[in-house]
Amino acid sequence: MALDIVHRPSGRSVWTGKALAASDDVLFRLPDSALREIHDGVARLKARGAALEDIGADDFPLPSLDNQLKALKDDIATGRGFAIFRGLDASRYTVDELRLIFWGIGCHFGTPMPQSYLGDRIGDVMDVSDEEPDPRRRRGYHSGGAQDTHTDSSDMVAMLSIRTAKSGGASRLASAHAVHNLMMDHCPGLLTVLYDGLFMRGTDTDAAAEGRPALSPHRVPAYCYTAGWLNTFYIRGYVERAVNAGDVVLSPLEAAAVVAFAAFGNHPDVMLEIMLEPGDIQIFNNRTVMHGRAHFDDHAERARRRHLLRLWLSVREWPRMSPLQDLRSDAVKQRWAEAARQGQPA
Repeated sequence: MALDIVHRPSGRSVWTGKALAASDDVLFRLPDSALREIHDGVARLKARGAALEDIGADDFPLPSLDNQLKALKDDIATGRGFAIFRGLDASRYTVDELRLIFWGIGCHFGTPMPQSYLGDRIGDVMDVSDEEPDPRRRRGYHSGGAQDTHTDSSDMVAMLSIRTAKSGGASRLASAHAVHNLMMDHCPGLLTVLYDGLFMRGTDTDAAAEGRPALSPHRVPAYCYTAGWLNTFYIRGYVERAVNAGDVVLSPLEAAAVVAFAAFGNHPDVMLEIMLEPGDIQIFNNRTVMHGRAHFDDHAERARRRHLLRLWLSVREWPRMSPLQDLRSDAVKQRWAEAARQGQPA
């Protein structure tokens, strides 16, 4: 397929970490009024005995932030693509209370969706490879070490930091639109490969709950221009799983495209690297912003390990992605939830 680029992204969605590092507006500091509203919301929901799935934005009002949240949500959609909240004192709350806070704030941006065959709507990002050593079954957020910048399977992704590692583990964000333009300028032939797509292989456990093979039925484009949006979907680990399983053999051009995409997306000038302190909340547009993390050394004791909470948020008012990219649509996630409720494959 010949590359037919119908859109070159520009504006706030095209940024580099080097440029943003000099900016003073990367962090949104929660004012005291919002912290009081958060604290009151936790007390109110605990007294009500509310289950997470029964809580919506109206149940966790943040009136002092109404205008800021709307502006941030708009900027996440079509602007810079991310927001980082700082100021919440994580030590003031239990982990369950932090889950309530995280869910309540997340609902102001989208609808929390299941993240795996377990039906979990809040994921616990922690290295548990000692408990699940089989990488074919283990999800990426249950592994340790560094991660290349990549996307997940949702409209937005949110993270709340509970504990940092013994050392390292900074969060990394990269503008997928900036990477697109860099490849367009320096190696357009390899960008063509990413538009054509690569076969991907997900986890065996998720695939079983979906009722379909782990290998994607078609090539999955890393970039696809749909309904006026240049959307990104790319997980290098899934490409490598397909190769390691013997499902596919990458051509020389495909192998070069994988390496080039990683080189641009993980370059220190391109990435924004920031250590998420306990209580920090990071929310980003999963279609325009890729995320990863720096290498970290962790504690042996589970209770002291690096721990973040994760939400996958569906934003219903956004235009839908191409089915070629949307391997884990909301319908697939609902099948995960149903399978988890019934305790059997979907």
